[in-house]
Amino acid sequence: MSGLLGVGGGVIFVPLLTYLTKIDFKTNTGISSLAVVFVASASSLTYIFNDFNRGSNLVFAIGIIITGGIVGGYLGSKLTPKINTKILIRIFSLLLIATAYRMIFSTSVDAIYENNFFLYFLVGLISGIGSGLLGIGGGIIRIPMLILLGGFEQIIAQGISLITTVPTALTAAITKIRKNKDSIKNGLYVGIFGITGSVIGGNFVFDISENILNVSFGIFLIFVSINMFFTSK
Repeated sequence: MSGLLGVGGGVIFVPLLTYLTKIDFKTNTGISSLAVVFVASASSLTYIFNDFNRGSNLVFAIGIIITGGIVGGYLGSKLTPKINTKILIRIFSLLLIATAYRMIFSTSVDAIYENNFFLYFLVGLISGIGSGLLGIGGGIIRIPMLILLGGFEQIIAQGISLITTVPTALTAAITKIRKNKDSIKNGLYVGIFGITGSVIGGNFVFDISENILNVSFGIFLIFVSINMFFTSK
């Protein structure tokens, strides 16, 4: 899923870890953040080798998003022990439904804030906070914002998201589990085994049309939002 849809995998890691282990949700968000670092790194390299940017210079956008993501990841991780994550997750899941609708039924996208410093920082900050709070890579936030506000093509938005996921998730992981040896070990296991799947998905995605990717990502967001709404605890 990381390679195909440009997400870090946290939206899959956290629910599965919660269902299949006795570890609590908040600890699993830290484990997931560390695993996302490995998976997103592998997917990023796959996208780069396949020339996902199609000649575009994305250094400015990526640099600003990473800056915002690091700040957001730190803030989100610090807020985790102090906030009622159940309410936050349910509100977030409802927002995903609206975003999914826009992704599926939008026929064209205007670059409302193209090359805008504030937009890129905001994309990084919001997705970073989500990463820190929920243990996600932030792709389910970054990708829709980059497409709907920045006017990027789906595949380019996914590539940007994957690259910027790595430092964001790493910040969240360090903040959350740097003193928990068991969580670090579990995060390494999940992340290392996830690399193979991310490379497979990352190579396959370039044979899929833009419209199919948009609709697939929208449907994915719907399933994620339903899962988050009804299983948050």
